[in-house]
Amino acid sequence: MTTATALKIVDELGLIQDQIEQLMEQAESLKDQIKLLGEGTYRGTMYLTQIKHTAEKKSTSWASVAKEMNAPEALIKKHTKVTLNHLSATTTALSN
Repeated sequence: MTTATALKIVDELGLIQDQIEQLMEQAESLKDQIKLLGEGTYRGTMYLTQIKHTAEKKSTSWASVAKEMNAPEALIKKHTKVTLNHLSATTTALSN
């Protein structure tokens, strides 16, 4: 792959990610508007949205619990997923 090709791909990826971000913001705004209607099921001509109220939602950081409880390394290792040869890519906008 040439440098010019890589640059084109990087820019294309960045543009797509920007579009996704804008769409996610629009989706959240629309969800907020529907939430104003209150709990219930709302039907459009093609989609359905359900608004549910949960009085309390809890989540546990099991990594923090294991660390605080001084969990044995073998126990942590037993419940740890390992992915080999993993490549990741992060694209952000250039600041001009």
